[in-house]
Amino acid sequence: MNVDKNDIASAEVEHVDPRRSEKGAVNFLLVFSCIVFGAASFIFGYDDKLISPLAALIPFVAKFQGPNPATGKYALTAHNQDLVFSIPPSWRCIRWTGGGLLQVFAPNLGAFVGGRSVNGFAMGIALATAPLYVSEVVPVAIRGRCVSSINILNLIAGVVGTVVVWGTNKLGGKLAYQIPLAVQSAVPVILLVLTIPLPESPEWLISKGNVEQARHNLRKLRGFSDEKVDDEIQLIELCERYNRELQSEVRFWHIFKREHLKRTIVAGSFFSLNQISGVILSTTYTTVFLTELGVADAFTLTIIASCCTLAGTIAAPLVIDRVGRRPTAFTGMSILFVIDVVAGALAFQKGNKQATTAIAALSFIFNFFWASSFFSLSNLMPSEIATPKLRHYTMSYTIACQEITAVITTLVVPHLTSADAANLGAKTYLIFAGCMGAILVFMYFFMPETRGRTFAEIDEMYAANVPAWRWRSYKTSFEARTGETAPDSLEKIRT
Repeated sequence: MNVDKNDIASAEVEHVDPRRSEKGAVNFLLVFSCIVFGAASFIFGYDDKLISPLAALIPFVAKFQGPNPATGKYALTAHNQDLVFSIPPSWRCIRWTGGGLLQVFAPNLGAFVGGRSVNGFAMGIALATAPLYVSEVVPVAIRGRCVSSINILNLIAGVVGTVVVWGTNKLGGKLAYQIPLAVQSAVPVILLVLTIPLPESPEWLISKGNVEQARHNLRKLRGFSDEKVDDEIQLIELCERYNRELQSEVRFWHIFKREHLKRTIVAGSFFSLNQISGVILSTTYTTVFLTELGVADAFTLTIIASCCTLAGTIAAPLVIDRVGRRPTAFTGMSILFVIDVVAGALAFQKGNKQATTAIAALSFIFNFFWASSFFSLSNLMPSEIATPKLRHYTMSYTIACQEITAVITTLVVPHLTSADAANLGAKTYLIFAGCMGAILVFMYFFMPETRGRTFAEIDEMYAANVPAWRWRSYKTSFEARTGETAPDSLEKIRT
């Protein structure tokens, strides 16, 4: 059966008016389902931010390594930092409770890394599933807010994780690192129990041909009438038939065709390039990095760093849609470039406590502007730039690029900063400054302004090879802007 896009538009007009039918759609079960599935991001954020302060705890280093041979201090060597930070993301590229418990009772570093690898595999599945489930069960009118809130949960978890380690740091001994890991092990068990009674996604059920069960589940997830539930089911069925037909016409390798290649490269670059902005020094390696700098209270400062990242993420939606994508990107990226240069230059003042404090403060500012510009745009731009029929494939490619870059970066950074390796310390910021300079040039020539543009307009401008810096002022066709036939065209048809 052939399904035309106009059929879907007609169905939306005739049966599902968002302003009318989605009023009162939200009920307790829907909210509860979104929270439980969104918590997968919370667990990821907890694990991601937990490891940096954990790896800086003296009891942890004493248990799994001992003093650093190069300095005599209790700090992980570059090699062991690679094992702790980089191996688990590598496993995630290939594909929680068990992994968490293995970390709690790990007899050696190898067992600890094995536990983190198990967690990485489990979280890779959870992170891929959670946003899809939430986007499929919530009403269209609140989909953006609900899915984006998952990202905020991730960052809130980072703050929670660093606060937990900050508190247990005062206990000393094994408990200092075992308690945070025990919390990590307990949360997934609770979520597993809470997930069991939740209804399966109606969209997924319809894709499997189980319409009656889909209707039953949607009835449980909606607070409005049976009639409106039937209307929504009808629209889901229509969209499913259209998407199935659309997907049958394309393949993954089509994203590399000449007409799509530029869009694929630009979309794939956002997630990857933000990894080499320098943010890894103030997120993944925050506590370890600050400890190596000799900052007095690295654990407290790590909490501040996490809060700055969270604040930037919350501020992003208020900025991006008001000023546009390109202005947000260039303002934020320029600030990141300046911070990289200044922090790197201050690193040459060895032994100067004021310079060290300034570097720490700059890393907090870096986190805010990175989260409010580069990071937030990384989540938004790939979905806007990709042509609709290849969006799923483009997003898969984008995430793969991001994971590969993350693994490479986490492998390289310890060998640049650690005292038993290149011993550059904060001078590493200068390397990232060079990366940011190149990123600014790349973004100027290839990042388009997509604010307020329909997918049809974006398709049209890419087809017309409009330079990225002219997108803001370019006037597209009436059809692309509105999805309707232009008045002058209708007049020609009549005559």
